[in-house]
Amino acid sequence: MRTIADFILAELAQERCVIAADWRLYVYYARVARAQGYRLPDRQSLSKQIQKMCSESQIERLSDLSGVYQVIVPFASSLPRPDEAIIQESNPTAVFSHFTAIAFHQLTDEIPQSIFVSYSPGISIRIPLGTTPDDWVDAPKPRLRYPKTVTPNKMTATDEKPTSRTVVWSKIKPEWDFGHMIGFVTQTPIYVTNLERTLIDSIRSPEKCLGLSEVFRVWRRAADQIDVDRIVQYVDRINQGLLKQRVGLILEKLEKNHPRLNEWADHATRGSSAKLDATSEFSSVYSERWRLSLNVPDSTLSQLEA
Repeated sequence: MRTIADFILAELAQERCVIAADWRLYVYYARVARAQGYRLPDRQSLSKQIQKMCSESQIERLSDLSGVYQVIVPFASSLPRPDEAIIQESNPTAVFSHFTAIAFHQLTDEIPQSIFVSYSPGISIRIPLGTTPDDWVDAPKPRLRYPKTVTPNKMTATDEKPTSRTVVWSKIKPEWDFGHMIGFVTQTPIYVTNLERTLIDSIRSPEKCLGLSEVFRVWRRAADQIDVDRIVQYVDRINQGLLKQRVGLILEKLEKNHPRLNEWADHATRGSSAKLDATSEFSSVYSERWRLSLNVPDSTLSQLEA
């Protein structure tokens, strides 16, 4: 006779899920309960089920992260265990962003050493991947965790020693929680910023994208893929004057046109903060149209040129 653990493991195998948080184990346990006519699990019964699965070497807790487990039954040994899966499972409504998203969209030759993730403290419109809205009708909200590092457990004695990676969390306003898509990292689904949101975030936070020179290279590489209407729509939703000035200048350097650009330029204002690079000193080299100090080396600005 199949046990509750058998049903849960079958759900995990169907989703190709090697990393599972307590909230996911609850969802799958509840699915079993509904299908088999059992009572829905409470905190105590879930805890007992998790302990039983750990004692029977079906799952094991990640060494540095409470409430998140690695599946260790045979089906899991052949599946990838990307660091992104640990983070997404730890915080199922978070979104991979900045340089991690740049690498996801294949716009850089650099390998990210840290993992960049954005989150909103408000109510998210996203549901955890691998679940449906029906799963959450009577379920408790998942606990959102914010690991500072991720280190996968070793699967076998022959595995190399796992290396830790730093996780950089960026808090965003609920009204700016848009521009996301579902992507896949080694067959694992994740939430990640789409191309246009990734480009905008790179301008807003170049320090999280290897600096402005790399950001300009990214924009140039993405030039043929950019949906200009979407870029303009996103910038208008964020509605920051300096962002409009910077993005407007970049789009025109890339020979991208849009009716809104003239309106942005007409409302551009001068000031001590009106600089292309917010972290560098003001320069007398100036864009009159965008009323923006071009305070970057020529070699940096030239990254936008074909």
